[in-house]
Amino acid sequence: MRRTSPTSARRHRLQGRRDDGQANVLLLFGLTLSLLALTLLFVRVGSANDMRSQAQTAADAAALAAVAGLRDKAAEQLANDVYPMPRYDEEVAKGRAETYAKNNGAVLTDIRASDNSMGRFGNIVRVEIRGAACQKELAEDGSRHWNDVVCDGEEDDASSFEGTAAAIAIIELSVDCGRNDDGLYCDGQAINDGDQAAGYFDVHLIDQEGQYKYDPNSVFGGGAIVDCGALDGLHPQMCATHEVLNQEFPGFYLSAGGYRPGLESDHGWGQAVDYMMAELGGIPTPQMHATAIEVIDFLIQNHAELNVKGIIYDYHIWNPRRESVGPWMQVRREATYHGNLTLDHVDHIHLSVGPPPFR
Repeated sequence: MRRTSPTSARRHRLQGRRDDGQANVLLLFGLTLSLLALTLLFVRVGSANDMRSQAQTAADAAALAAVAGLRDKAAEQLANDVYPMPRYDEEVAKGRAETYAKNNGAVLTDIRASDNSMGRFGNIVRVEIRGAACQKELAEDGSRHWNDVVCDGEEDDASSFEGTAAAIAIIELSVDCGRNDDGLYCDGQAINDGDQAAGYFDVHLIDQEGQYKYDPNSVFGGGAIVDCGALDGLHPQMCATHEVLNQEFPGFYLSAGGYRPGLESDHGWGQAVDYMMAELGGIPTPQMHATAIEVIDFLIQNHAELNVKGIIYDYHIWNPRRESVGPWMQVRREATYHGNLTLDHVDHIHLSVGPPPFR
């Protein structure tokens, strides 16, 4: 009987050993690496989302701060018996937006104003910001870690920034205002001070900009009595009639608007003034409407001396070349319907004075 040597037996056992344990170790190592990579990915995605969230917070704060600057001026007007006109002031709005963006870890990159009133006021402000924190991509030589957040918001390479955002805010008069023999009132009360006046304005975020880009060349004066100089470039005849109305009916309007660019309207020729009888886009109170009719009747009766060439108010129009002379309610005719309280002249009287034609 042949005996197997101890050396041969050992060799046989080594040759027959299974590799299952080694494979399991390699699989476990691979899974560990995969989980580590996923963890790092989730951390990075989470960090980027945090940056975007922080950027949106900064954008919201900057937009609200920009329009709040307009509120301060409008409240001052209201407290001084001047109908408030929240008119865009780029220096004030931009300064406030920059400050609030910086306080929230961001940099203001763009700001613009618009409105739904033919660009007269710019009471809607949109801002864009860039997060002052950013993530750099991996350097090719591996010298920088992927999570190295080092940017200060001044870099030219905007592609390195994860946190960018935009926001839009608006300022609106939140109560009804009018004028009586005692002066300007809002919400049925006389205005005593700026703090009270500021409370009548609402500042909030919205989703959409206005229809019209703000035009700084569009002049729209505010106040109970606006002189010709504040209405910019009025024709002498229009200015003379405007002064007559101020004398005959002191403070009958909430505000007045004169010149604005565009030769398709008498406003562009300096031959028209809009007399606001309600807040922009609003409906006059019965008292303000009755005052409007009284003023219009005066203009019609004295149209020759005052060089009146046309009046538009409350969906109707009157032209001395076409209509007879008499009370407004009897001689007016329907104007073109637009479906907008401002374009349909519900909130204001449009008066054209000067040489023909009536535009």
